[in-house]
Amino acid sequence: MFKKLMASFGVGAAKVNLVLDNEQCRIGEKVTGKVIVEGGNIDQGIHTLDVDIAMKFVIKGKEFTRVADTIRVARDFHIKARETREIPFEHAIPVHYPLSKGFVTYFLATKMDIAQAVDTGDTDRLVVLPSREMALVFDALEALGFKEKIGSGKIGRLGQEFEFYPTTLFAEPLKELELKFYSENNRFKLFLELELTGGYMRNGLEHHTELDLPAELLAGGSVQEAAIFIKEFLENELNQVSVQGPRMAPSYHNLQHGTHRSGFGGFMGGMVAGMLGGAMLGSLFDGDENEEAGDTGGEEGSEDGFDFGLGDFGDDDF
Repeated sequence: MFKKLMASFGVGAAKVNLVLDNEQCRIGEKVTGKVIVEGGNIDQGIHTLDVDIAMKFVIKGKEFTRVADTIRVARDFHIKARETREIPFEHAIPVHYPLSKGFVTYFLATKMDIAQAVDTGDTDRLVVLPSREMALVFDALEALGFKEKIGSGKIGRLGQEFEFYPTTLFAEPLKELELKFYSENNRFKLFLELELTGGYMRNGLEHHTELDLPAELLAGGSVQEAAIFIKEFLENELNQVSVQGPRMAPSYHNLQHGTHRSGFGGFMGGMVAGMLGGAMLGSLFDGDENEEAGDTGGEEGSEDGFDFGLGDFGDDDF
């Protein structure tokens, strides 16, 4: 009787521990592991055993934590005194998760609801890496002499944005390249914003374009072939700009009302906007018709994106 009473207060009750096979997981692949339940001093019933995938970020000095998904590990079972039980789990990381890059961090919160006792839990870090297709693009840009800017990976109105500056091939015509990933219905697309130097038009003028990456190029996984494909595309775009002038408006506005549950079609990182909701988005972006406008190094509270104020979390080189 005394043991049951103490267990109801959490003393000598069952405990839970989550063990990941790998704390780093690519978008499009599965995070796997097991939950270890250790029985306490008495037999106990477990109502629910869940793992929350939570995301933490900071907006204008205020920290937010949102649950991205909940993994239902087990329901309604008993754990005997001193028994140890291992329960495997897995969860696919979808494209609308932002990367653990720059300003977004993740953690797994394991929660066990014990019948007539204090609930218990465990917390573990998770690092979300780019999909193999995304990594191929990053590697190809690096091969072309592009370097990622400090602060790249901010969340804009549609999702996560990555910013690069050229150091070799395109250093004369380009000041900056910004990209957003879009993936839906077997399409893998880059939405690009090219900030031009005075070589083609006046300094700071922006040209918006998009690039569909062929499935066979992505499947091949060759960084050299991807770099050549992107290089030829950029050269062609810059030649068109020199003749016709830049395209001032982005072409993705017709995709903003997609059916994906992130609320923003297949934009990578779009789930953050969906989590925050329309009211929060409005307060952050009202008066800024073009979320790409402005310098990423602006002051806190600027309207061009979220100023998270956190350091990198995970592998810088992906």
